[in-house]
Amino acid sequence: MEKKGLTINIQPQLHQIREPEPPTGPVLFAYGFRPFFILALGWGAWSMALWLMILYGPLESPGSLPSSWWHGHEMIFGFVGAAAAGFLLTAVTNWTQSKPLTGIPLMALAGIWLLGRVLMWFAPEGALWIVACVDLSFLLALIVAVTLPVIRTRKYQQGVFPALLGLLWVANLLFHLEWMGITQETSITGMRLGINGILWLIVVFGGRMLPSFTQNALSSLGTGARVRTWPVIEHAATWSMAVVCIVDIFFQDLWATGIVFVVTAIIHAIRLVGWQPHKTLRQPIIWVLHLGYAWLAAGFVFRAVAVLTDWIMPATALHALTVGGFGVTILGIVTRVSLAHTGRPLNPDRTMAAMFLLMTVTALLRLDLAPIDYGWAVSFAGIAWVFCFLIFFLKFLPMLSQPRIDGRPG
Repeated sequence: MEKKGLTINIQPQLHQIREPEPPTGPVLFAYGFRPFFILALGWGAWSMALWLMILYGPLESPGSLPSSWWHGHEMIFGFVGAAAAGFLLTAVTNWTQSKPLTGIPLMALAGIWLLGRVLMWFAPEGALWIVACVDLSFLLALIVAVTLPVIRTRKYQQGVFPALLGLLWVANLLFHLEWMGITQETSITGMRLGINGILWLIVVFGGRMLPSFTQNALSSLGTGARVRTWPVIEHAATWSMAVVCIVDIFFQDLWATGIVFVVTAIIHAIRLVGWQPHKTLRQPIIWVLHLGYAWLAAGFVFRAVAVLTDWIMPATALHALTVGGFGVTILGIVTRVSLAHTGRPLNPDRTMAAMFLLMTVTALLRLDLAPIDYGWAVSFAGIAWVFCFLIFFLKFLPMLSQPRIDGRPG
């Protein structure tokens, strides 16, 4: 839909596509979002709890892997990897109107992910290549699962998602190559590439889904407001992430990299403003996704400050994107997809809305912006993260493991 001075991109919503075929196995494996959202929420809480126990003494570092490497890897490729799988297996199936991955194939994919987490923790000496093969095979299998319906239906515009998953696979490969002693100084590069690849996924998701989600919400509120998008900003938002991936790997400490981060932040802030976030405050299911995107823009501001000044450490600035951007966005996506695909109204309860806001407080604590000691801030942030994801795990486990309440399949 286009009007003078504005453009509105309306994409099909996840819960408006035709019904899937009735599952032939357990309900838990009737659709990709069910097992992988459970795994993401559970691992989000448990892996952070393990990390806190490593930091403060009760546990030792897992296997031969430095504890900070394990923490970074499991947040990027374990926790976010599971959340991305749940969303993409559902979204691409709907966008291509194809049969979802169900039953034994879905069980196998979830099993590979789970085995990867176990092996990453125990990491047997002399068999790191086995750990790498299993862990890398998850993203490879996910790429195949997402690509096949795109090819079968010739919906090649959805090919961006397998491509970005391929970027994450390369990032994970770089991590494992150094761990196995094959390369030098590629693990940090791999984690940086992984973070930026996930941010790129969020940017693409934002452009395809948030305008339509928001416009529908504004229409239901009767505000008369219209979502605005601009082609030049849409293209700039996508390609800015390609530039970020390059400069963040090859030119980390140059002042020009800080300028790239500033420009990227401005582009995404303009994009967000066009989505009218201030007019959706009565719709938690919408404003949480806007909040997650706001953290993406803010994160690049913090990264610019870290490059151009000594006011904040680069690693600390990166947590604006990982805790704020990843944490808030994933909670929002899990909530929307789970409610819609289990036949429930898109109305998060007050506890969920409170957890959305608590995750932003968690990000602020991790950035050392609270007037307390840095060590205490990190501890409180970690505990708040565990609390948020544990609450969501307990709330969504019953609905994700039981049939839809409206009797429909899926």
